Amino acid sequence: MGRTDETNSLEVRWFGTGSPPQALSEWVSGFGDVEPSQRTDVYLSPLDSGLNLKLRGGGADAVELKYRLGSGTHHVFSPEVTGTVEQWYKWSFPLEYTPSLWSADPTGLWVSVEKTRMLSAFETAELRSFDDSISATDATAHVEVTEVTALSNTGWTCGVEATGPPDALEDVLVAVGARVFGESFPVELTATQSLGYAAWLRGVSADSTPTSSVLVPSNR
Repeated sequence: MGRTDETNSLEVRWFGTGSPPQALSEWVSGFGDVEPSQRTDVYLSPLDSGLNLKLRGGGADAVELKYRLGSGTHHVFSPEVTGTVEQWYKWSFPLEYTPSLWSADPTGLWVSVEKTRMLSAFETAELRSFDDSISATDATAHVEVTEVTALSNTGWTCGVEATGPPDALEDVLVAVGARVFGESFPVELTATQSLGYAAWLRGVSADSTPTSSVLVPSNR
């Protein structure tokens, strides 16, 4: 069996409906040589917005389990950008075979999510150019804009993620946020749009549940 990877991250993301606004795609492309990548992940339909279990596709097949530490904190990045910052711990287990869930799910408990992502990554040296007080030698961060399709619903997500030693993550995320959400940021991102993948999937799953399958408790 391959080695289990563990990562600690601080993340903030927002979701919208439909395809990503063109202005957002142009915005993320402005941070470097960004090429769209595509993959399909299969998520266990979440019962808790703080727990995320998925089979990751795209050539790096693995089982990933993410657990949210705490409930998140409100942060104002700019007058137009406000979100909930969440800390997540992730375990990644490599797959040595191809599960049948990629093609069929007899239980109805798993949700396929197609992703077309544009991502720009920042390594430690570049992070220090944002804020010279950042001292972590192995912290990284990225910004992304991704089109997501699940259960016939198409939406988009914009996110910032910092990964590395826990005591460095807040400084890194704040520094990246201050840089990328400056005066030239093209759209408004509100607190009501800010949630994690598990919370978004719970909403999508609820919207797609046939009314005939919903159990209504009696008043007795």
